Amino acid sequence: MKAIIFDFDGTLTKSKKGGNCWYEIWQYIDDLDYDDYLYGMYKRREIDDDQWYNLIIERYKEKGVQRSYLKEISNKIELIDGAYETLEILHKNNIKIFIISGGIRQIIEDVLSREKVLPFVDRVETYELVFDEKGKLLDYQKPLFHNLENKHECVEILKKQYKLDAKEILFVGNGKNDETVYLSGVNTLCINPDDTDSHNKIFWHNFIDNCQNLTEILKFCDIEKI
Repeated sequence: MKAIIFDFDGTLTKSKKGGNCWYEIWQYIDDLDYDDYLYGMYKRREIDDDQWYNLIIERYKEKGVQRSYLKEISNKIELIDGAYETLEILHKNNIKIFIISGGIRQIIEDVLSREKVLPFVDRVETYELVFDEKGKLLDYQKPLFHNLENKHECVEILKKQYKLDAKEILFVGNGKNDETVYLSGVNTLCINPDDTDSHNKIFWHNFIDNCQNLTEILKFCDIEKI
């Protein structure tokens, strides 16, 4: 194994059904009903991906979302037990560590930095909120994949950029928006499933339905727990 790709919400973090970085912001600004409204339009294909995210950012601006909000949110997010040990072992074994997430860069990197594991991570591909020098929200930037269901496109790009063969990569995820990763040909592992069927062999080659400690995944990386 030369590389491992993690989802973030519910995979590297302690499982919380339906929870993600965007949800945490909606909850923080007490606007979950509007979140449901926008998501409903998106699921009914009344708006496309760009329209959905533009409307989210427009609402966040109306509600005065600040960079400081993200820091406060990140302080409440916990990594799964064994995350430091696992990432350190992977790093020491020269296995590249990537994160592909539909979340938000500032929250993810704040959590990783707080837990002192950010130096182990080679790359984070996710959405990023853009703030001015005073912390006021201006816009957002997209990751390499076009929408939450197209993470396999990002995997394909990483394969080419880092000259990796699909068989040399393990993807670890937990949700429906991780299912298309199998199209890239990499090995897939589902842990603590949220809204996906971890026993579906098309999407998931292996699974740990109740992963209490991240070190449990090391056996799928040809590494024994130290």
